[in-house]
Amino acid sequence: MGEICTKMGEKRQKNRRPAVLFGEKSVKRVGYIDDYIFACEIEGEDHIIYTKPRRPKYHLVIIVRNGYIRMIINGEKYEFGKNTYINLPTWADIYEIEYGNDFHAMVTATDRSVVEDIFRNRNPFPPDFKIRIDHGLGGEIIEKQDLDILCNDISNMITSLSNKKHRFAEEINYAYFYILLTDMADMVWRKYGRFQPHHHSEMKRSDNILKEFAELLSANIKKETSVGFYAEKLCISKQYLSLIVKRKMMVSVSTVIASMRTEIAARLLRDPEKTIQGIAEEMSFSDQSSFGKFFKKHTGKSPMKYRQNLMKTLLTLRPKEVLDEDAIRLD
Repeated sequence: MGEICTKMGEKRQKNRRPAVLFGEKSVKRVGYIDDYIFACEIEGEDHIIYTKPRRPKYHLVIIVRNGYIRMIINGEKYEFGKNTYINLPTWADIYEIEYGNDFHAMVTATDRSVVEDIFRNRNPFPPDFKIRIDHGLGGEIIEKQDLDILCNDISNMITSLSNKKHRFAEEINYAYFYILLTDMADMVWRKYGRFQPHHHSEMKRSDNILKEFAELLSANIKKETSVGFYAEKLCISKQYLSLIVKRKMMVSVSTVIASMRTEIAARLLRDPEKTIQGIAEEMSFSDQSSFGKFFKKHTGKSPMKYRQNLMKTLLTLRPKEVLDEDAIRLD
């Protein structure tokens, strides 16, 4: 993720901390644990253009309280207004980011391993929520009550992250991020789930299709990569499935499929008993070379390099900070 963009290289050397894609002048409150979890409050305007696409090393959640934020993500233009949440997974390439004078947002970012661990080991969440967080860009409208709850969650995180003397700072802030995801899941549940058992609900047809698509992906992603396969199972056309996914998640259905396959492959690579050749076969690639090209395209690392960079525990599984000089600010 790099550090907060600054005007002076000297400041970059002094502020070695994980950060979000925001200018330092607009950050009003901030707390962080190096290379692990970051949270901040943003107010004011800024406009940053990256000389090359920038892929966040950390998973970001942005709660927009006021104003707007415009971004170019994966070559497409997006605008998010007030009372929305934005979800930026680590596969999102950022080209440009702009927000106005009345912009106000709460932001948190964490190492991808934290999100994976929450979903893997402490997973009360329905598949459609997981797929929204892992593979979508958000953009959901938030009710005022939910907005206040989510902003308060991040505010508490900022306060906690600022306490550098807490003996179990990593553990407690892991818990705070888990609480944030739980509150977001509750918000989605009440919006689409209607409190029905096993996440069944009287929801709009498009929401039900997204839910069923998420369940089908979870069950078949290792073997099936065709949009047509999932559309046929859902008894709809490929065009209609693509339209629903794009509308609900703000990304293409092919992006969702590729992102989920990358996630599964990364999870398999964490198992030292599995060979890369075996993983390629399990993921239905034609050969190890094809798997390697796919994985590097979506992660920036070869499967071997990714495996070599893995640490033994969750709390030490953090990518090393790399300073960059690729941001241009338009003041």
